[in-house]
Amino acid sequence: MYFKDFAHYLQMLEQRGELHRVRAQADPLLEITEIADRMVKQGGPALL
Repeated sequence: MYFKDFAHYLQMLEQRGELHRVRAQADPLLEITEIADRMVKQGGPALL
């Protein structure tokens, strides 16, 4: 599969449900770790 740039690759991942952009503000040291841990345990998408 060919991607013209990284943005195109990320867009494809979002469309396939394999990537979720976290738009809410969160503490990078405490909250992001917990959110990412929950997603991994649930088999959820990657977070950006």
